[in-house]
Amino acid sequence: MAKSLFRNYLWRILLIGPWVGFATAQTTGEMDAVIAVVDNNIILKSELENQLIYLKSGGQKDDGTLRCRTFEEMLSNKLLLAKAQLDSLTVSEDQVENELLRRIENFVHYFGSVEKLEENYRKSLVELKMELRPEVRELLLIEQQKSKITSDLKLTPREVEAYYKEIPKDSLPFLPAEVILHQILIVPPVSEEQKGIAKKKLLEIREEIVSGKMKFVEMAKKYSMDGSGQQGGYLGEFGRGRMVPEFEEVVYNLKEGELSGVVESEFGFHLILLHKRLGEQVSASHILIRPYKDKNDEKKAIEKLKEIKAMIATDTVSFEKAATRFTQDKEGKSCGGCILSPASGEYRIPMDLLDADLFFKVDKLAQGQISEPLELIQRDGSKAFHILYVKKKFPPHVANLKDDYAKLQQAALELKKSESIEKWFDTARKQVYIDVKYKECVNAIRTWNPKE
Repeated sequence: MAKSLFRNYLWRILLIGPWVGFATAQTTGEMDAVIAVVDNNIILKSELENQLIYLKSGGQKDDGTLRCRTFEEMLSNKLLLAKAQLDSLTVSEDQVENELLRRIENFVHYFGSVEKLEENYRKSLVELKMELRPEVRELLLIEQQKSKITSDLKLTPREVEAYYKEIPKDSLPFLPAEVILHQILIVPPVSEEQKGIAKKKLLEIREEIVSGKMKFVEMAKKYSMDGSGQQGGYLGEFGRGRMVPEFEEVVYNLKEGELSGVVESEFGFHLILLHKRLGEQVSASHILIRPYKDKNDEKKAIEKLKEIKAMIATDTVSFEKAATRFTQDKEGKSCGGCILSPASGEYRIPMDLLDADLFFKVDKLAQGQISEPLELIQRDGSKAFHILYVKKKFPPHVANLKDDYAKLQQAALELKKSESIEKWFDTARKQVYIDVKYKECVNAIRTWNPKE
């Protein structure tokens, strides 16, 4: 039973995030007890048990207060949700879909493949998405309510300094080595000959499908050169802005059940099959063929990077300006080729958060140094090349106001937000119907049922 509970809750944690109060109820044939009501939302005892299993499996120590502390956190989330609903806050279908897809990608990465994920839960990816969609919507509403409470909060430099001075010297955090990185990334160009070969292959696949000799799903599984191939090419439901422009231009002009011709995008060449359209929401599948890149294509990318590095070395242009002009990394183009921390989105990246490939590349470079052209395997599995610029390295050190102002400012702001939310809770508890039934947590009853 515990294993089943944990597996189910692991699904929620990896897809939705470390939120309490959103695990699917598990029962053993008996009625699952309602232990709290917050406006129109309930908390089941099984939800609390699921959360406790997750926390303990993750190494959380229980000093005897874990159960009730967790229960009160769940009450807090339900109150945030209730107020979001009462305040008529909304999230769009695109927001829900984007967040759901992001979480699912993380979960597929955790299991290793879509097949292993579906096998583990004995459900298709489409079924799992349908099951999780309402819960993702609730989580986005909670985040929106939190943002509404704290959006106007700001800090002055004096407040940041006061926060720093209040921290006991022996309690200042010891920060790991960090680095500020920039890159210029070049994707090897594809020859017209290889493009022609890819197009021809897709036309042959299309003919097999149109003639009825083969089904689209079978051909997608066999030939599509991306993760969707494992699902028969299915891309799910999406709205405008989710796909590249070339793809969207075609998919929104197809009739339901219609198969497109060959469509070229930055990812390669596609056949697109439209399943359904409802307003601006569509569901579709595709087959992707990427043109083959030979060694000559790779050499062209490497030579281009060498030319750019030579320009920088002669002070013709700075690295950041060269990156803005030449890099093919869309995310970094607007910030001079910057690489941001995957955890915080900040310029300073803890070295221990770099993936192994990038860590070993950076570790060999000194501050101010630019690397030779290096191979890079991108998220979609395609090959690119880049040069790295180590703008600054920070050795491990105790946090101080001069070097770590941004981090201290963020910590002070989070404290201010926490205090603001606590004040909000004091008021909101009086505006929403709350009935705490869980007798094991006396303090929660006193706090959340003021009349008790």
